[in-house]
Amino acid sequence: MNKHNFLKILERNLKYLTEEEKKDVMDEYRTHYEDAAREEQNEIEISNNLGKPEEIAKELNAIYAIKKAEQKKSFKNLSAAIFSIMGLSVLNCFVILGGGIALLILSPFIIAYIIGVPLMLLAPLLTIVAGFIYGFHLIGFDEIFEAGRAFVVGCLLAIIGYYVGKHFVKLAIRNLKWNVSIVKGRS
Repeated sequence: MNKHNFLKILERNLKYLTEEEKKDVMDEYRTHYEDAAREEQNEIEISNNLGKPEEIAKELNAIYAIKKAEQKKSFKNLSAAIFSIMGLSVLNCFVILGGGIALLILSPFIIAYIIGVPLMLLAPLLTIVAGFIYGFHLIGFDEIFEAGRAFVVGCLLAIIGYYVGKHFVKLAIRNLKWNVSIVKGRS
């Protein structure tokens, strides 16, 4: 493959990089060709030494997606990083799908948590609203105590959930980086 085709394929496959980063990558690979040409290698030898441009682009896309997920922790960025890693190898695809299946199995608990914690936090407010609607004479000490207890438990669960979620994202990103390093070591 000649220089022109190699660079064209590489640039076309750099999907997740910003324009500035694409330019930097393309400049770096042009430099590889120029340096190797000075050592009197032909373009086909240089291309063969660099590897397949599609594979290079997959790896760079994955690295960029992980970096973006680290900088701005969002479901979209983490999903992009996961799919980029899955594209690197079949093994990564199975490992990540296994984690996805585990999350799917845990999803009823996660959904219950997402619904239950806000309701617990709103328990005192809901008790007051019920007092206005049905009359405060129906609200006794037991209801007030239960609303307070639900609020405290909801606060504790919200704090625990925040730290579990934060560490889960860090663990997921660390796992994605590990997958990239495994693929790099293999090529």
